[in-house]
Amino acid sequence: MTFSAGAVIMVPHRREGLSPDVLPDVYRDIVEVVADAPGPVQAKQVVPRIGLPAVAAKIEGTRGKLKRLVERGWLREERPGLFSLAPVDGPG
Repeated sequence: MTFSAGAVIMVPHRREGLSPDVLPDVYRDIVEVVADAPGPVQAKQVVPRIGLPAVAAKIEGTRGKLKRLVERGWLREERPGLFSLAPVDGPG
């Protein structure tokens, strides 16, 4: 079976019983950083914690990953640019 690049979902939609272990490494690292934070975080706070240099390109790439995690129900965006864990029962 052949898939086009757009057909493979690297970041699965969150559902009951699914742990962050199913996520690709960098996404799992991002979820762990957000989970360990005392409150909502910005992309620029996540970048150094996942081992990347705090430069514009890495911050923007991480922001895109954070937004993808929101779309898939792993995180929520409380206010523009502020990310936290989504409730266990689904996206917020």
